[in-house]
Amino acid sequence: MSVADQDEARRVARNAASFGAFLVGPLFMALLSRALGPAGYGRWWWSFGILEAAGVVGMLGSDLWLRRELPPLRRAGRVDELPQIVGTGLVIAGGAGLVSAVVLWGLAGALARGQHDPALLPYLAVLAAQPLLWNLNNLFGAALESLDVLGGVALVRGVVAPALQLAGLFAAWRGGWPATATLWALLLVSVASLVLVLAIYARHLPLGATLRHALRPRWLGEALRYGLTLTPASLLWMLGGKLDLYVLGAYVEPALVGLYAACLHLAALLPSLRALFDPIAGVQIAALYRREGIPDEQRALGESLRRMTRQCLFVLAPAFALLVALGEPALALLLGRPVPGAARPLAILALGQLFGSMALGSQLVPMMFAGRLLTTLAAVTLLVKGALLFPLVPRLTLTGAAIATAVGTIVAQQGQAIAAARRLGVSLRPAGLLALVAVAAVGAATGHAALVRTAPGASPLVGALAAAGAALAPILLLGWWLLTPDERAALRRLTGVGPAASGRG
Repeated sequence: MSVADQDEARRVARNAASFGAFLVGPLFMALLSRALGPAGYGRWWWSFGILEAAGVVGMLGSDLWLRRELPPLRRAGRVDELPQIVGTGLVIAGGAGLVSAVVLWGLAGALARGQHDPALLPYLAVLAAQPLLWNLNNLFGAALESLDVLGGVALVRGVVAPALQLAGLFAAWRGGWPATATLWALLLVSVASLVLVLAIYARHLPLGATLRHALRPRWLGEALRYGLTLTPASLLWMLGGKLDLYVLGAYVEPALVGLYAACLHLAALLPSLRALFDPIAGVQIAALYRREGIPDEQRALGESLRRMTRQCLFVLAPAFALLVALGEPALALLLGRPVPGAARPLAILALGQLFGSMALGSQLVPMMFAGRLLTTLAAVTLLVKGALLFPLVPRLTLTGAAIATAVGTIVAQQGQAIAAARRLGVSLRPAGLLALVAVAAVGAATGHAALVRTAPGASPLVGALAAAGAALAPILLLGWWLLTPDERAALRRLTGVGPAASGRG
């Protein structure tokens, strides 16, 4: 079947096991907070920001290069060249990740002293290998997803690895493990996840041949040139990605940094839902985008991205409404302590993630236009976020950091999507976008109002149920009328309710 066929929803369903990460994310937050304590939880998130930034730079665009190169080779029947491409990416991701690990380990003491918190040292030192493990996991996962091998990778990332994380954290909490032992347990889970992804890879492509090609990387020059065009933007994304945590850490104690990080983590459930669509969008871009600007294929790509954006919005709308309505009591339950003042920063962060997550077309820029355009967008994002962070955090602390981060997210993601649409020459905005966003906002506001009204005199469970019902009611009542006739027919076929009539919308 051609990738231009309208089969995106079916392929998203094959990726549905990755939804498990969305479900267990809050449990991970709860157990991590209890295993490390409030201050340790804040230190972990501060360290995670450093590690994640190192991972972004350490990839040197190798995963995006694979996503761009593999689908056309597969379509052309040049399967013998696939291990050569992956082997080349392995050299880059593995080598850069190893360098990152050594540098992080060497800088751990200096970073801890810079924060005037010696207890940060074991967090940074033990987890220094995490970027390398993430790089390798992402590389082989990107290769599989680019070849439409979705189910197994989704199962490992969405179910198996999170389950191992939860088991380790539960044991650490109940057993009273020291922080260092808990960190080692998390590191071992990353190792186990990589081993499982490698096992899946070996079923579809020869692992031995891939490793041999890594020793003599045929495409190293081309891959490095691509990666180097991404490097300035990657450095800027690294500086801005967790700048809010660094700035906030200079003004508040670790426990409040942890609370803000928990808000970030909960709001990140929205881009976790978008991750259901990202691999499919990447395959469509690699298969249909042509630098020559072939009109038929450009239109097909635009139509595909618009369809997936609509599908993504129908998934994001109820999640956003529930997140805003139930966020504060959910955080208090998960962290095991009161979280006064968390509702506002969480709602702001969730709004930023909603607008950022609907920009599926943003993938087109790093995959096909790496270089000056991406660097410019990254620089603008960093300037905007920094210009908001430094004046707002001293005055508004968590809320100020949330405003700066939400604006930065929107600028980064929507800026790339707008640039992609202009380069592509077709609109990537789906029909009914504003109506879908409005319904999500109404649901969020209604749910939060219901929680505030019922909380004083009702049990927490009753208040939560009332808020959830009020948040979902507008979406359920109005959502059907926002569907096109074809979408209604597909929903009838899926649920078995009503005649499977079809029409054009």
